[in-house]
Amino acid sequence: MIVVHAAKFRLNVKLRAIALIGILVAGALFFSWSILPAAEYPTKTIQIINPFPPGAVTDIIARILLPRMSAALGQQLVILNKAGGGGAVGIQAAKEAAPDGYTILVTPPPILLIPLINKNSGFTTKDFVPIALATSSPNTTVVKADAPWKTLEEFIAEAKKKPGELTYGSAGPGTTPHFIGELVKIKTNIDLTHVPLGSESAAATAVLGGHVNISFLTLGTTRSHIEAGTLRALAVASNRRLKDFPNVPTTVEKGFADLNLKIWVGFFAPAKTPAAIVKRLAAAISDSLKVPEVVSNIEKSQALVENLGPQEATKFYADEERKWSEVARVAKISN
Repeated sequence: MIVVHAAKFRLNVKLRAIALIGILVAGALFFSWSILPAAEYPTKTIQIINPFPPGAVTDIIARILLPRMSAALGQQLVILNKAGGGGAVGIQAAKEAAPDGYTILVTPPPILLIPLINKNSGFTTKDFVPIALATSSPNTTVVKADAPWKTLEEFIAEAKKKPGELTYGSAGPGTTPHFIGELVKIKTNIDLTHVPLGSESAAATAVLGGHVNISFLTLGTTRSHIEAGTLRALAVASNRRLKDFPNVPTTVEKGFADLNLKIWVGFFAPAKTPAAIVKRLAAAISDSLKVPEVVSNIEKSQALVENLGPQEATKFYADEERKWSEVARVAKISN
C-alpha cells in the first residue's frame, strides 16, 4: 500500500509539474506576443487619416510634422484624406482600423462633438486613445467686407431685431464652427440660422459670396481673405490682440470671455492600441513639435504649438467634452 501511494504521489507531482510548465509557457508566449509588436514597431508605412479635405488645418499640421515624424520612427508616413459628414467618415474609418499603430487619426474637435449631437454617429471618444494634442488655432468671427456691420456689437444688435433671419455658416453638423455658433447664440441671446457647408473653406466662400451672413473660422482659413480685404474680422478669440491684426478686437475685450475659443488639432489611435506603441508615436510627435523649423512653419499656418502628451491630452479632451456637452444640452443641438 505504501508503494502504491508513493507511486501515486510521484505521478501527481509530475502532473502538477507538467501543468505548471504549461502555464509558464503559455504566459511566456502571451507576454512575448504582447511586447513584440511594440518592440518591433514600426516595420511598415504608417497611415494618418485626415477626416477633412486637403488644405484643412488638420492636413496642414500633419504635413508639417510628417518629415520629422518619419525620421523619428524610421518609416514612411502618408496622409489619407477621407472627408465627409463634417469629419464623421474619416473618424469612423480610423475607429475601424486595426489597433496596431499603422493607422492613426489627426482631427480637430468633431471627434468629441459629433457624438454629442448624433447618438448614432458610430463612434465615441471611448473608441480612441489620445496620442497628443499638437496645436491650436485662434477662431475669427468674420463677415463679408461690404457687410453693413462694422463691429460685433452692430451684428448682435441687428440679429436681435431679426430673430432667425441672419445666418451663420459652419463646416457641418458637429464641427467646431457649428458649436461656436451655438455658443455665440447662447452667450449673446440672439437667434441665428445654422447653414452647414461641409468644410471651413466652403463656409468662408459662402460668407464671401453673401450666401451666409457670418461664420466662426480658424485664422488659417480666413487670414488671406482678411488681408485681401474681402472678409472683415469682427473679433478674434484671444486674450490679447494679434500682432498681425492689431485693429481686430478680441472676444475678451468685447465682454465675451466665454467665446475665447481655439480650434485644436489632436492625434488619436484606435482603442486597444498597445500602450508602448502609443508612447512611441507620442514621442515622435512631441520631438517633432520641438524642432524650431517645425514650430516656425506651424506659426506661419496661423496655429500655436501645444505639444501635450497622452496623459495631459486625455485630461484636456475630457474637459473639452464636458464643456461642449453643456452647450449641446442648452442649445438642444441634434441632427
